[in-house]
Parts: sequence; C-alpha cells; structure tokens
Amino acid sequence: MKVRLYGVPGSHPARCAELMLRHKEIPYTRTDLPNMTSRYILRLMGYGVSTVPVMRLDGRRVTTTRGIARALDAARPEPPLFAGDRAEIERAEAWADDELQDGVRQLARWAVKHDREAMATFVDGARMGVPVGLLKRALPAIRPTVTLQLKVGDATARACAEAIPGQIDRVDALLAEGTIGGRRPNAADFQVATSVRLMLTFDQLRRPIAAHPAGEHALRLCPDYPGRFRAILPEEWIRF
Repeated sequence: MKVRLYGVPGSHPARCAELMLRHKEIPYTRTDLPNMTSRYILRLMGYGVSTVPVMRLDGRRVTTTRGIARALDAARPEPPLFAGDRAEIERAEAWADDELQDGVRQLARWAVKHDREAMATFVDGARMGVPVGLLKRALPAIRPTVTLQLKVGDATARACAEAIPGQIDRVDALLAEGTIGGRRPNAADFQVATSVRLMLTFDQLRRPIAAHPAGEHALRLCPDYPGRFRAILPEEWIRF
C-alpha cells in the first residue's frame, strides 16, 4: 500500500488523518503545502477541494478526514475506525469535523495575526522540502502575505472563544457515554482529540482544558502537536 498525505503546518485535520494512519499502522509519506496558498495547489493537483488533508492511496485521490477514515477502513479493516455503535460514532465525528474543528480554526487564525511569534512555533516538524530553520528565517517575509488572508474579525474570534467551555463539556459527555475514549480509538476520537489539542496550544486555555477529561484525552491521543499562542486573548473572552 502506497500512501502520501498532504497537509499544511499546524493543521489539526491533517494531524487527525496522520493519527488514523498511525493507528492502522500504515506506512505513509507526508508532504506539507504552504498555508493559505494550499487551496490553489490542491486544485492544480486535481483534488477538487480547497482544504487539507488530502491523500493519495494506491494512486487514488481521497479528500477530507471523514473520507480518509472510510478509505482507510476499506483498505485495512483492522483495527476498525467505526467499531461499536457506528451511528453514535458518526454523529460525534460529524460534530467534531464541523463545529468543533472550525471554531478553534477561526480562533487560531485570529491569534496568528495577534501573536507575531506563533507562526514559527507551528512549523516545527513541517515537511515542506526545506529545512525548518530556513523556513523560520523566511517567515518575516512570508508573514504579511499569510496574515492578509486570515480574515477573522474580533467578533467571530470572541464567539469562537466563548463557545469553547460548552464544547469541552460536550467532549466530556462523549467520553462519559463511551462514544469516544475506549480501549481502541475510533474515527470520532481522532476528530475530537486533534481539535482539543489545538485549543491546548493557547497559554490561557491550556490549564483549564487540561483539567477536564477532554484535555487528558487529547494529550493522550495527540501528545506531539506543535505550536504555542501566548496570552493574547482578551480576558473577557475566556469563560472557564
């Protein structure tokens, strides 16, 4: 089986796909595309989508984390990504792939514009064909172009930040119900854990979230996530 995974540095959906590949013990090659311009590259590559992750699986193009989960189960059924109550797993997976994933993405995009040091921390471990040190030295020149495309206003970012406590409560409930957090992780586990893990890169959110079962779950499944946002969130946005 030949697998090439495409993502961008710091992408939580791409990390979700990577964790599923590791879970299946499927060897793969990862290539990171430049942030924001990746949408144009993906279309030139014939994927017909504007977001990562995408994957080449034995020559076949696969898109989205949900599509990748199903393609991996078809290619290698064991261990399954939908063992147990599939309907419950798919409901949790869909919520995490939509509301949970996008809320923290929007907050992170806002934060990149307000924390000048953050971008460099998210390229650690990037696989873009150039040494990470060289990539970091180029960031001051690249940053203005990238941040110009990060069109997330204060009102949107605040709404996303204020929604996080409720989202963490829902993850805690999914763990208590046994929909996620079992002995063998399922597709929803990886969808949820990677979004919560991105939340944990915020200095002001790390301690309150880590105190929840949701935080422990994210750190257990995804211990090696790169990146850090310093204390740039207005205190009134934090509702823990």
